[in-house]
Amino acid sequence: MKAARKRHILEEHYLDFYSRAVAILNDEDDAKDAVQEAVVKTLVSVGVRDMVAYCYRATEHECINILRHKSKLTQYDEQTVEDRHEDDNLKRQLRECRQLLLPMERRVLELRRDHGYSISETATRVSVSPATVKRLLASAENKIIYNMQHEI
Repeated sequence: MKAARKRHILEEHYLDFYSRAVAILNDEDDAKDAVQEAVVKTLVSVGVRDMVAYCYRATEHECINILRHKSKLTQYDEQTVEDRHEDDNLKRQLRECRQLLLPMERRVLELRRDHGYSISETATRVSVSPATVKRLLASAENKIIYNMQHEI
């Protein structure tokens, strides 16, 4: 795939990557840095089956690297223990939010975001149209965001 086509695909999804990074990092500047690094890594990658899924994963990994770097800069004290407790709570909340999804929403979300399948591959695996996959994915993500913001 040509570099211009790769850039175009990634530009279309930039806000998706950015919003995911902000949700993980709770910092807009760090989120921009994470997405920038992820996009660069995606652009130079070779043989990637689904660039969007690859870039989502790369964004998450960059966020984790930023969080690790920040944690190395802080001393291991009570605040760090509280932060880890909050991280555990956040992970628990995310698991609980996923459990509130309809089974088909949860399956589409897992295939697309966790396993990196394309829209068409996901549609084939769950025997629905690509448009339905997009609708289910948007619905699932909106429910998760809503429930995370309103602390289920």
